[in-house]
Amino acid sequence: MTDNRYDDYHRSDEPTQVHRTRGGATEATQVFQSEELRQAQIAAEQAEADDRAAQRARERAARDRSLGKVAVADGPDPVAPVVPKPTTDRFPASLGLFLLRLVTGAIMAIHGVQKLTNIAGTEAFMNSLNLPSPHWLAWGVGVAEVLAGVALIFGLLTRLAGLGVAAIAIGALALVKWGKHNPFVSGQPGFTGEFELLLAAVGLALLLLGAGRWSIDGSFRAARRHAKAAR
Repeated sequence: MTDNRYDDYHRSDEPTQVHRTRGGATEATQVFQSEELRQAQIAAEQAEADDRAAQRARERAARDRSLGKVAVADGPDPVAPVVPKPTTDRFPASLGLFLLRLVTGAIMAIHGVQKLTNIAGTEAFMNSLNLPSPHWLAWGVGVAEVLAGVALIFGLLTRLAGLGVAAIAIGALALVKWGKHNPFVSGQPGFTGEFELLLAAVGLALLLLGAGRWSIDGSFRAARRHAKAAR
């Protein structure tokens, strides 16, 4: 009897336990669903706020463009570009170009001074070549050689001076040294016009390479490079 009453008691209590279990599951489901709704609402509000911020940014950008303002990009400060130093400004190249300019400039300046101090002889020589306006040509060549020589010595407008040296030397080869004559003379070493040919090559080299660092041109170039790096 006792065992039957015990079993009846537990059987009668089973529905209540099942009901409680089902009720707890329902409550948990409701809580979970409400949490999902709350998260979805937060996400919708955040998306709406982002849309409003994007719209304000677009309106501000359009207003700045209409006013001529330049937009500043967010991010780290820009790094100044490193302006590379020319190869000819390094010590060996600068020294070599300085010696080349010094010797060539001295030769040209001396030749020019000699022409100007003996302008009558220079004019007679130009006349013997049947060149037009020998008087003015003598003065022009003399002044050009002096100016080119001084410019090369100080390294001022070196490329232009190199072009002038090359033009004078090539003119001397074409009109005087070579012309209608055979540059190779029997019994003489080398050929006629070696000096002028060398000057022409040096002038073209200075036209292509410039003056190097040890020059007025080099100082101007270094100042421009520093100013560009400081921007």
